[in-house]
Amino acid sequence: MIVLCAAIEPQQDAENVARTFSISRKADGFFLERHPKLDPVATTTAGVYVVGCCQGPKDIPDTVSQASAAAAKILGTITKGKVELEANTAVINEALCSGCQICNLLCLYNAISFDAEKRVCNINEALCKGCGVCVAACPSG
Repeated sequence: MIVLCAAIEPQQDAENVARTFSISRKADGFFLERHPKLDPVATTTAGVYVVGCCQGPKDIPDTVSQASAAAAKILGTITKGKVELEANTAVINEALCSGCQICNLLCLYNAISFDAEKRVCNINEALCKGCGVCVAACPSG
């Protein structure tokens, strides 16, 4: 007896989602968890969790178990009442910013966006980890 099932492939927009939320992907295109045994639902981006078939083929009990784990992690954050942000974050001086977007391309945390109307970059302090890569690369100083 042979049993065949339809192939499970990553969604077509997985690349855009990965870029938007700074989520790593495996060679097969599915999202990559932080650690398969120690933290199977968390990603390298704080507050972003992956569950179910976006990580690869899974059955319903595994998906429900992962969803419960992610919900518990989120609930643990919410019940604190406050979200702790990084104390040191990058700041962009709009008067000096040339709009070259080098900082935007180098930011590992997707914390920098480009304002096309003003032609300057902006920092999302909730995502910025204060690593300084953007500051070191900025031609405007």
